[in-house]
Amino acid sequence: MRKLLFVIPPYFNAADYLDKTRAAVLPAFTVPYGILSMEAYLTKHCERLGELRLVDLNVTLKRLVEERSVESYEAVFRAELHAVLDEFRPDIVGISALFNSSFGYIQTLVQATKDFDPNILTIAGGGLPSAAFKLMLESCPDLDAICKGEGELPLKALIDADDPAEVLATHKSWVTRATAQAGKTPAHTFIANLDDIPQMNYGMVNLDHYNNRGIDKKYTDQPKREMAIHTSRGCPFLCVFCSNPSLHGQDVRFMSVERIIEDVTRMRDEFGMTVLMLEDDHFFHDKARAKTLLRALADLGIRCEFPNGVAVYAIDEEVAELFSKAGVSAVALAVESGSDHVLNHIIKKPLKKKLIRPAVEALRKFNVRSHVFIVTGLPGEQDEHRQETLEMLIENGFDWVHVYLAIPIFGSRLYDICVENGYIENTNNANFVATKSVIRAPGVDPVKLEAYAYETQLRVNFLENYNMKIGRYDVALHYMKNVVAKYEDHAFGHLYVSLCYRAMGDVDLAAHHAAAALEVFGRDPWWRSLAERHEVDYLSMLSAAHTMPAQLAHYTA
Repeated sequence: MRKLLFVIPPYFNAADYLDKTRAAVLPAFTVPYGILSMEAYLTKHCERLGELRLVDLNVTLKRLVEERSVESYEAVFRAELHAVLDEFRPDIVGISALFNSSFGYIQTLVQATKDFDPNILTIAGGGLPSAAFKLMLESCPDLDAICKGEGELPLKALIDADDPAEVLATHKSWVTRATAQAGKTPAHTFIANLDDIPQMNYGMVNLDHYNNRGIDKKYTDQPKREMAIHTSRGCPFLCVFCSNPSLHGQDVRFMSVERIIEDVTRMRDEFGMTVLMLEDDHFFHDKARAKTLLRALADLGIRCEFPNGVAVYAIDEEVAELFSKAGVSAVALAVESGSDHVLNHIIKKPLKKKLIRPAVEALRKFNVRSHVFIVTGLPGEQDEHRQETLEMLIENGFDWVHVYLAIPIFGSRLYDICVENGYIENTNNANFVATKSVIRAPGVDPVKLEAYAYETQLRVNFLENYNMKIGRYDVALHYMKNVVAKYEDHAFGHLYVSLCYRAMGDVDLAAHHAAAALEVFGRDPWWRSLAERHEVDYLSMLSAAHTMPAQLAHYTA
C-alpha cells in the first residue's frame, strides 16, 4: 500500500511581508478543491492507496505573517515538512501549485523531502507545473515527475502500478526529466463525467482557514461558513491572460444539477455551510443548465457568490432575478476592459462594451450588487484604451471596482507573447502577482501602470463612488469600512467613511474617522500628493460636512 502526501506551497510572496512597516494584506485563501477531488476519487478507486494527507503552507505562512516572524519561513517550512514526513512516512510527495508566484518554493520543498528520504517519489501538478513542465524540471533537480492537467486518473495509474517508474515514463499525462529531454509533451487525461467523482472529505482541511473570499462586504462582520464548488471544468475561450486550457482544456464538462444539489445540501447540513462559492471558469457555458441550477439553489436557504467572475453577456433580467432568488447578493463581472478594441482584438473576449450597462441595470433592479474585474497592462493596450476603461467605470456605477495588473501566467497566450517579444522586464516569479506590473511593452510602462491601477480604484471607489452619488451611503460604507479595516493608514478610506457616517447621522463615528484621515494626511506626503493631484480638498470637505473634530481645527489654519 502506498501513502501519498500533498503539499501546497504558498501562492503569495513571503518577501512582501518582511518589512514590518508595510501595509501588505494577506490574500483570501481558496479551499484546495482540486486536492479534495483527487482524495475522494483515489480513496474510492485505488487498490493500493494506503492513506492520503495534505499540508497547506499558505496557512503556515499566514501564521508567520501574523506573528511577524516571516524571515524564518524557510526553516519553518522545512521543520514542518520533516515533522509530517517523520510521522506519516509517505511513499509519494506531491506538490500542487496554481500560479507563477509559487515557483520559488517548489525546489525548496522537494529538496527538503529528498534530504529526509531520497527514496520518496517527488511529483508536481496543477496549473503552474502543467504549463511550465520543462522549466520546472530544469530548475528543480529534486523533482522526479510532473502531471499534466487534472490528476485523478494519472495518479490512480501511478498509485496502482506494479512499476511506478514505467507509468511515469509511458503514461501520456506524466513527464520526467528524461522524457522531457527526449521531446515528450504531456497530454491531458480527463474524467468526462464529473458525477464520477465521489463526495469530498472536507475533514482533510480546517474550513476556518478558507472563510474569507466573500465579495459582498455587508456580511464581513457576520458569522458565516463559506465553502466552494466547481460545477464544471473547462472553458471554450482563450482569453489572452488565462491559463485554464493548460489545466482543464477547452471542452466543458459538467456535474449534473441533481448531484450538485445533493453535494450542496450535504455541505449545508453536515458542515454548516451558509455561503456557496461557485468557482466555475464559465458558469454560463450552458445557460439553460445554469438557470435550472439557480432555481434549485434558491430552495436551499443559503447565499451564493461567484468570486471568479461571470460572463456579462449572460446576464439579463431573468438571470438577475434568479440570482436574487438564489441568495446572490453580489456578482463579480468579468469585464476586463472598457475598450472594445482591447476586448475583441487583444483579449479575444466575446464581449461588447454596450452589453455592460444593461447587465448592471438588470442586477440593480433586483438589488444584486455589481463588482467588476479590470485587467490592465496588456501589450497593445494604449493610454486611450485605459481612458475608455476609466470612463466606462464611472458611467456604469458599479458597487466596487477591482483593477489588476496583467500577469503573464505560464500556460497563457500572454506569457507566450511576452516571451517571444522580450516583454517580461522582471523575471522573478515571486513578483507575478496582480498588484505588480512585470511587463514592459509598447504602451505599457510598469511604473505608470501600477499608479494607474491604484489611482483608478481610488477615483472610482472613493472620489466618484456611485452609491454616494445616489445617496446609498450604507452600501458605500460597507466597502469603505472593509478598506480601512485592512489598511489603517488609508487616508481616502477614512475621509469617505467619515462622510458616509455624517450623511447617515452618526456624528461620533464621522468625527472619529475624520480625525484618522487628518492624522494620515498630516504626516504622509504621499497621501497629500494624491489629494492634490485628484483635487480632493479634504479640509473643506470635512468642514462642509461638519465632521472636523474641534481638537483638530488647527488643520484649517
